[in-house]
Amino acid sequence: MELEKLKEYLRVDFSDDDGIIGLMLEAVLDEMEELIPAFDREALTSRQQLLICTYVKEMYDNRDRTTSGQEKLRFAVQSMMLKEMLR
Repeated sequence: MELEKLKEYLRVDFSDDDGIIGLMLEAVLDEMEELIPAFDREALTSRQQLLICTYVKEMYDNRDRTTSGQEKLRFAVQSMMLKEMLR
């Protein structure tokens, strides 16, 4: 997944946070490689791309917060991840 596509989803149009967004992207991809059998970074499905965007957005939007207000989104992300793992 390209950084620019991810930034479009995040609605980030500046380069100040490119480093942290790239780090979050790599962490999500690493996690997906560990959890999803036959995961291929170079051949992402549309569901995997959406999962990456959603997961990174949650991390990016909540990087300074310690509240649990995002529980519903977290469950949706976990559900998509589980489906990918069991695929």
